[in-house]
Amino acid sequence: MKRVTMSDVAKRAGVSKSTVSHVINKTRFVEEETRLRVLQAIEELDYRPSKVARSLVSRRTGTVGLLISDVGNPFYHQVILSVEDVALANDYSVFLFNASYDLDRSLKYIYSMIERRVDGVMFMSSRLSAELINELTRYHVPAVVLDWEEVQAEGVGMIRIEFESGIREAVNHLIGLGHRRFAHVSGPLDLWTARVRRDVFLQALAEKGIDPREVIVVEGNLRIEGGRAALHEILAAPQRPTAVLAANDLTALGIVWEAREHGLRIPEDLSVVGLDDITLAAQITPPLTTIALPCYEIGSVAMNMLLGLISASLGEEEGGGPLRRAVETHLVVRQSTAPPPQ
Repeated sequence: MKRVTMSDVAKRAGVSKSTVSHVINKTRFVEEETRLRVLQAIEELDYRPSKVARSLVSRRTGTVGLLISDVGNPFYHQVILSVEDVALANDYSVFLFNASYDLDRSLKYIYSMIERRVDGVMFMSSRLSAELINELTRYHVPAVVLDWEEVQAEGVGMIRIEFESGIREAVNHLIGLGHRRFAHVSGPLDLWTARVRRDVFLQALAEKGIDPREVIVVEGNLRIEGGRAALHEILAAPQRPTAVLAANDLTALGIVWEAREHGLRIPEDLSVVGLDDITLAAQITPPLTTIALPCYEIGSVAMNMLLGLISASLGEEEGGGPLRRAVETHLVVRQSTAPPPQ
């Protein structure tokens, strides 16, 4: 089947190609009668304008990049879905890049996005650097960053996850059950987010009279195998903890599954709290008590913020919307927590 061209539309509508272009790209006033005739011809011929051609006029490619930490982590599935939902509603396509917690890999992807002339980039990766941000700002590419150290670069928006509310709820819940000996399995402590979660947890315990120096902190890798390995260190402590907060749900799952291998009962022998509230958290045995992050909201907020920044960068609107946005967390209590063993 022959591809319909702009010339075909112009012939059907009885106008010039430039008039068709002005109607499609809204680059010049066209009389209403003529505009409607062009739109009718487009519909009758089922004409689909070339995105490449339109980008030359609009300075948009209709594409954005999404860089995530780990495509295997179910936390990102809802984030990706919501980004794509908002993108599709705004006639955008999304390029997905899996950083795998690797800065060199991330930088290569940044250059790939720049070469593809994406209109903007979302960083949903825990491992970032100023160099990554600087490369985008150097090429004037708008960006949105999820939960990283403060960024002041022009054209860069920030979404902050407020871990404090959810972690404090978890501490209150565990203290209320009677726990006094705690462990924390963190993410890699060279990650800013891992240090924030650890510090908030220790501070919340200190406010309840628990000496942070008595809390067992084990550095994990945010994956199931990291949780399994961490449990060995927890069990080797002279004063075995009765409750553990994991840095994410995958780590918590590893702890639960490894505990079974050691003949431990969850929650009778050890209470476990995760963080993320991935779908699997409610489906394992026992269902996991966890600090819930609004995954779908995070992706939606990020994409909408980026669209505002893109419009601002093209001079289509003032500002670009708020450059800072916080999303709250909260505790979801299930069956992986109970009073400590007597």
